[in-house]
Amino acid sequence: MNEVLKKFSYQEAIDRAKELAVTLQSQPNLGEELRHQPAETIQEIISSGLVRSLVPGRWGGHELNWKTLADTAIEISKGDASTGWCYSLLLLHNWMLAFFPNQAQADVWGDNPDACLATSINPSHDSSISRVDGGYKLSGKWGFSSGINHCDWVMISAPAPVSEDETKALYFLVPKSDLKVIDVWHVIGMKGTGSNLLQLTDVFVPDHRTMELEPWNLHGISPGMDLNTAPLYRIQLSAVMPVTLLSVILGATKGAYAIWRDQVIGKNKSRGGVAVANLTHQQIRLAKVAAKIEAVDALLHKSLELVESGRVLDYPERVRLRCNYAYCGEMCTEAMETIYTSSGAAASSERHPLQQFWRDIHAGAQHTAFNFDWVGELFGKLELGLPVKVEY
Repeated sequence: MNEVLKKFSYQEAIDRAKELAVTLQSQPNLGEELRHQPAETIQEIISSGLVRSLVPGRWGGHELNWKTLADTAIEISKGDASTGWCYSLLLLHNWMLAFFPNQAQADVWGDNPDACLATSINPSHDSSISRVDGGYKLSGKWGFSSGINHCDWVMISAPAPVSEDETKALYFLVPKSDLKVIDVWHVIGMKGTGSNLLQLTDVFVPDHRTMELEPWNLHGISPGMDLNTAPLYRIQLSAVMPVTLLSVILGATKGAYAIWRDQVIGKNKSRGGVAVANLTHQQIRLAKVAAKIEAVDALLHKSLELVESGRVLDYPERVRLRCNYAYCGEMCTEAMETIYTSSGAAASSERHPLQQFWRDIHAGAQHTAFNFDWVGELFGKLELGLPVKVEY
């Protein structure tokens, strides 16, 4: 299959992510203005080789682990959350493709091992999927497809008829050329993710570009595991997907903290002329925020140890992980709130990086993956021995 000149180690990937972060931060951030990532930024990510971090070795990938995804996304997101969001999703979606049938993998990676993939799991109420000879036909709109502007393929998910009397949740792999992107991404946070709307009209998807979600999500079983045999390709989607987004939120919070510590508290003076760094209450605030960020980092990496344990996780374990991720998202927004509200009026300037971090972190934490009310209810019922319906 495709080969790279040299496979990365985890540490080499981190070093490249840090180098990439410096390069990206030295360039004007056009993502906010464009409402999607500049082509130059995506090319920098591809050229770094990091886009292949979780791609199987037989397709020219580095076949690393989820800790690599998390820690490289943290480094990149310290400078810009939207860039980190798109970067992290590129790695996630390449990993997801490894679970599809081999022919689907060949369709994407056979000619381009650096192919970029997006997803959309939000069909409109009038979307339709019908079974036809040799596959399916899809029509309708699917929303929130982050990074679709710079992607070559998209994985679309929705309930679909697998027989006359049975419907199952499927993923469909669709080339971008088969759909229309509708520009609707006018938002206050994560502006640079370009999470636009997709329009499909009688798009045919052959059977080999489809995959059933439940066997993978519940039991770690997928068509791709026949040839992709590493433990990386046994991990269930629901156990790990939020890590992609949490790593970005955590990285952005770390980036905001560094600016707050060094520029706001470290350099400013109070109205009375006293150095802000000498104010006891600011020192205590700094300590609390630093401890909260460290707690998030520790809980994220503790969760990844379970994810990468090499075994199929049962439902209570996966719900506990989802609670961990959602709570980490809450702690990051709390930390960012303290940082922003104790930075003075200057932080409200459109040119001040803290206001952008504040917007991006709050917007990212609104993702359904961090809905603690939902996942907390599931966890509470399981913990108390009450009946609960298995939900993704």
